[in-house]
Amino acid sequence: MSNAILALDLARHFGWAEGEPGSEPRFGSGKFAPVGSSQEDVFAGAIREIGSRIAAFPPRVLVYEEPELYRLRDGKATKATIEVLFGLPAIVQGVAKRFGVPVIRKAPTFDIRKHFIGQGRMKRADAKKAVVAECLRRGWVVRNDDEGDACALWDYAAARCGSL
Repeated sequence: MSNAILALDLARHFGWAEGEPGSEPRFGSGKFAPVGSSQEDVFAGAIREIGSRIAAFPPRVLVYEEPELYRLRDGKATKATIEVLFGLPAIVQGVAKRFGVPVIRKAPTFDIRKHFIGQGRMKRADAKKAVVAECLRRGWVVRNDDEGDACALWDYAAARCGSL
């Protein structure tokens, strides 16, 4: 059985990274639906995109970044944003289970950043810049922070593959 990992940075704009531990990840990013689309369109796009990715590259482990609860407490998140933040992980779990992915896990942002850039507590914008910089230092030419975050998550999961 393959030890392939698929890592997903989930939001309306998402990032993905995939590959075997010890290799360099393949990665990319996209939108589940065009800007201004309904939540239903975003969720339908997530089902389509995640299903296609799993079908094209069946992983042993699928890992996604856990929604950040503290972002809800600052009062800036709308009801629609909250529904998307928690709806996308539910879709990932269901699609992955339907496609027979053996291991489905979530990972806290703090732990991912601590592993990848050596620091978990940073301002969000600074952390995203540091993650992209670390990807580039490794020769992973990410185009945006969605790809950077997915690569950081993939690397975190690859380092823990035996315990997942």
